Amino acid sequence: MALGSSGWATAVVKGVLCNWMVTIGALLALVSRSTVGKVVAMWLPILTFFAQGFEHSIVNMFVIPVGMMFGAPVSIGNWLLWNQLPVTLGNILAGALLTGLALYSTYGEKATLPGKVPVSENVSRDHEVMGPAAAVTQ
Repeated sequence: MALGSSGWATAVVKGVLCNWMVTIGALLALVSRSTVGKVVAMWLPILTFFAQGFEHSIVNMFVIPVGMMFGAPVSIGNWLLWNQLPVTLGNILAGALLTGLALYSTYGEKATLPGKVPVSENVSRDHEVMGPAAAVTQ
């Protein structure tokens, strides 16, 4: 845990890259159809973030306190300020921007043509006009 702005920047970048790998792994597992495919798709990005030495805030909530219990020369204040906070911010940035924003821009709300009614509004209008019993029988 290097002190100073370069240490903070390094921790944020490691957090961004790590959570990007984690969210990509979750997405790959969602897209796969077989169980083996889901396991392998999730395993590869997680292996990558461990192999590259990236940092995940949830993993650090276990690893660093255990290291402190075994005598690592780290105080709780140093851990929270110089590791947990920047890594958590990096994790949030990656989840929200790199994965969340990319998914939203790809699969976000569909634009409707002028004069066209979205399908969800048609369903609710039919439900209101015909009543709940008629909507169930359709």
